[in-house]
Amino acid sequence: MKANIISRGWLFAAGMMALIVLTACETQFYDEEQYRKEIYIVSGDDNIFGQEYSYGQESVGYLSIYAGGTTAIDTDVEVELELYPEALRTYNQRIFGENYADYARMLEPEDYTIESMKVTLSKDNPDPYVQFPIKVNINNIEDDNAYYIPLRIKSVSNYMISPTRRNVLFRIYKKNDYATTKGNSYYTMNGLEQVFNEVDGEWVGDIPTAVNSTKPLVPISEHSVRLMPNALGATSSTVERNNSIVVTVHPDQIIDIPVLNEGIPTGEYLKRQLVTVSPWAVSANSITVEGIADEPSYYDPDKQQFTLNYRYQQSGEKKWHKMNEVMIPLTVNN
Repeated sequence: MKANIISRGWLFAAGMMALIVLTACETQFYDEEQYRKEIYIVSGDDNIFGQEYSYGQESVGYLSIYAGGTTAIDTDVEVELELYPEALRTYNQRIFGENYADYARMLEPEDYTIESMKVTLSKDNPDPYVQFPIKVNINNIEDDNAYYIPLRIKSVSNYMISPTRRNVLFRIYKKNDYATTKGNSYYTMNGLEQVFNEVDGEWVGDIPTAVNSTKPLVPISEHSVRLMPNALGATSSTVERNNSIVVTVHPDQIIDIPVLNEGIPTGEYLKRQLVTVSPWAVSANSITVEGIADEPSYYDPDKQQFTLNYRYQQSGEKKWHKMNEVMIPLTVNN
């Protein structure tokens, strides 16, 4: 009996010792690297990462370069990037195939600045990443194309380069005070449409009818946005190009807008920013659009509200559409 008790005691002690050793090994395992350290560029689907840039100025956006793994790096890592146009070519071919008109474009060198292709991940930084700055001037970029800077990690001084996150397509999103290309900048529009037809050499207008829609505005310069007139929709890029109009705010041109009470002038005036309209494209198939001399268009920056008075005629039409539109921002869908 005494021998059995000693045997059981020995087994218990041995088990506890094994448990202690196992726990120590487990702790050591978690203290050490579970996954190999990899250096990579942060991006989303299709290795795309974008930043918004404002018209009217050269501004800075950033890529983030990370050191992956469960433990911090124990030495500084110098990371060198390089331009990699092949990534954009592969993306265009896979996404658009033979629809070459839809291909994304590589941003021209004169439109951006990268001071250095090298950055350093510091072992003393509590955050496992470093930012890679890219200065961009969007003022001369054509508004109807998507632009990218294709980059990849060329080399690292230590550890390994991620095979799946080595490349990035850095997309340039454009914005102004009224809209952004990072998402759809929707505005709600309520207004009146009056159609004019030529009868015996004179223009005769129908009774005005109410019109409303929700439509996106696209920034194309510091103070201009592109949109479809009235409640028209775009069934293709060609239709959109031929029928879109450009609305331009002139912040330095303040006009007096009479205050009305049930349609009767009160003698009071509001100060508003002048707005002008023009066609987006100029061709035989493009829309014709004109302002109305005695009914100016204007913008209220406090309410972010457009009031547009214009008339337009689509290509091939003989009638004119006189429009009064009031637009206020609804949402920006990123």
